[in-house]
Formats: sequence, C-alpha cells, structure tokens
Amino acid sequence: MTSNFYTEFLTLICFLLFLITSFININNRESINRLIYLSNLLFFSIVNFLYYKYISSINTSYLSQVTSLLLAVLLFSYFLISILYFEFIRLRLIFIPFFIVMVLFKYLTFLDYGSSQSTLTLFKNKYLLFHIFSSLFAYSVLTICAISSFSVYIKSRFLKRIKFNSILVNFLPSLHQSEILTIRFLYLTMFFLFSSIISGLIFHITQYETFYSFFNYKVSLSILSFFLIILFLIYRMIRGCSSFTTFKLVLLSYLFINIAYFGIKILEK
Repeated sequence: MTSNFYTEFLTLICFLLFLITSFININNRESINRLIYLSNLLFFSIVNFLYYKYISSINTSYLSQVTSLLLAVLLFSYFLISILYFEFIRLRLIFIPFFIVMVLFKYLTFLDYGSSQSTLTLFKNKYLLFHIFSSLFAYSVLTICAISSFSVYIKSRFLKRIKFNSILVNFLPSLHQSEILTIRFLYLTMFFLFSSIISGLIFHITQYETFYSFFNYKVSLSILSFFLIILFLIYRMIRGCSSFTTFKLVLLSYLFINIAYFGIKILEK
C-alpha cells in the first residue's frame, strides 16, 4: 500500500510540474522556454510509461493498464507532433483539460483490482500487440485532430464578431494551418483505424476461428467511425465543407471511439 501511495504521489507531482510549464510563454523566438516545455512533456510521457510497467506488474485491471498505456502513447505522440509542428505547442492549454480527465480516469481505474489478466497474456500474440498499439495511436491521433478542429471552430467564431478577444485569437494557431493539420491527421486516423480493425480481425480468427462473433459493440463503432471519416474526406474533395462541418464530424467520430474504448467497457462492469 505504501509503495502504491508513493508511486501515485510521484506521478501526480510530475503532472503538476508539466501543468506549470504549460503556462510559460512560448513562441518561435523563445527557444529556451520551448525546450523546457518539450523536455517536460517527454519526461512526463516516460513517467507514464514507467507507471504502466509498474501497474502491469502488480496485476491491476485490464482497463487500468490500457488507460495508462493510452496516456503514455498520447503524450509521446503529442511530443513528436509538437516537434514537427509548432502550432500544436500553441494548443497546449487546450490539451490541459483533456490530460486532467485522462489522469483522473487513470487513477480511478487503478482502484479496480477485479481483473486477473496479466500483461504477458495480453501482449503475447503479435496480432493482438499490433491491434492494441494501432488502436491506441488511432485514439491519440483522433484526440489531437479533435483539439485542432476545436481550435479552428473557436477562432473562426471569434473572428466573425465585431469585437473579439485579441489575446485569445493570437494565442491560437492560424485558421489555414490548423485546417490543413486537421485534415492530415484525419487521414492518419483513418490509417490507424483500418490497421486496428484488420489486425483485430486476424487475431480473432486465429483465436476463435469464427467470423461473425468479431462484430461486437466496440468493433461496430470503430468501423462506423472509419467509414464516417472516409465519406467525409471524399465529400470534402468533391464539394468542400466548412470548418464547422469538419468540427462536427471529428467530434462525432471522437464520441464513437470514446464509447467504443471506454463506455462499453464501463457498462460491462
């Protein structure tokens, strides 16, 4: 119990340190502040990966393990994307509420010791391993895409007003660049979702040798999200669409993925 308390306390301190560095002034000229923020982001992602390794060794629930691994993958994905695109560093304060919810959810699921499924059993099959990581990356990329799309929606709404908050508008990335990044990450989400569905199907057939039982709630919602994104991208290439339409599509896909990965699991409990 003592070791668990110290582990949770240290991860909480790391998270608070990450929150503090998120509020420092960062722009293209502030290379030191940018380095400090990215270093803390990388450090926090490594801490969460080590936290995942720790809880998997003490036989916690499946949901707790997946949530911890998801947070580590999401933070590391955000770190890599922030190195490539400075616009996502400017979105750091919008990410904070999401990170807070994920951290709280991680601590809540840690309290559940009902599952006896070990990490070795979870990751011993290569198709299952590929399915898990492609699913995690699909969720992570779609999360980043949703926040980028939300930024476009908020900034466009503010710019349409006669009087608007110039500080908030200047804080957010440009509309053009954010829209381009949103569409790029939708393509990336589509790729990871497709990889997740195919690898999950192969694993299911090799384990159970049946096809129809594969289509449960989680898979059905993932497939629905996949086809929603495909149809939207095709429609956008043919007819074009507004930033608000993009935001609604991304939000709807994000809702389906959240229900598939977390909502159904919670309802099953």
